Amino acid sequence: MYCKKIFLLVLISLTVISCLNPKNKSIKVMTWNIWHGGLHGNKAVGFKKDTANTINVYNVLLKEKADILLMQETYCCGMEIAKNAGYTHSIRASSNLSMHSKYPIIDSLEIFKPFNAHGAVIDIDGQRLLFVNIWLHYLPDSFEDIKKLNPDSLIANEGPTRLKEITSIMKVVDSLEKKLKIPVVIGGDFNSPSHLDWVESTQKFHYGKVVQWPVSKLMLEYNYTDSFRKAHPDPRQTLEGTWGYLSPRDIISDRIDFIYYKGGNLKTLYSKIVMEDPEDGFFNSDHRAVLTQFDLKN
Repeated sequence: MYCKKIFLLVLISLTVISCLNPKNKSIKVMTWNIWHGGLHGNKAVGFKKDTANTINVYNVLLKEKADILLMQETYCCGMEIAKNAGYTHSIRASSNLSMHSKYPIIDSLEIFKPFNAHGAVIDIDGQRLLFVNIWLHYLPDSFEDIKKLNPDSLIANEGPTRLKEITSIMKVVDSLEKKLKIPVVIGGDFNSPSHLDWVESTQKFHYGKVVQWPVSKLMLEYNYTDSFRKAHPDPRQTLEGTWGYLSPRDIISDRIDFIYYKGGNLKTLYSKIVMEDPEDGFFNSDHRAVLTQFDLKN
């Protein structure tokens, strides 16, 4: 009888502890520039626009099963694609940016120009997170000059557009983060490489250059973590990029799409560049998607 009482007490204690400390939540976040609303075909037809081509975007979304999708170049068809792929909560900031979630979006936040940045607070089973979707200017086209310009010139070229934009955006995000006191996830098409990739150990793959790209440096100055590089700390082992792989020119493929995060209760479980083409066709964008799975502590 005494043993039975001890067993019951232990069982009750474990039940109480389980209730007080529920399991952490795992969430998948994807950022993807779907390229003109997903209209482009494959290389065999010269990237002609056709709504029939959006099926490949849809197939990627179904396969990867992200909980939160930060979409750039939404345009004509992105909202419908996301809806068909099972996203029940969506918000559109502009023709360019939209955010899609399998969890309730409880607030929409204006950040800088809506074509370039937008924020939303999402409730994930009782925990609120701030998500920020970003698209930075595509000019100057560094990939045209990246072989001939020296590092100082490449850095200086970022100043008038992308660095100026991200500086304004991060001032607002930093203010929101301090006010809301919740974890933040920032994703999008930054159109700028990372200084974490252009290092001495990889310079032979980067035309012999080491470049302190200022946009990615600014993100780290605000104490944001690059989730992909967190999961893959050695850039020599992950030379694949998110843009440039379609170009017939002698251009390297580089990471210009990122998912950054900040918050003690967020931890990167894994992160990848979505490389797999659908079985029935071409990937359907000039950008690869980035997918990160986070552990969200209670």
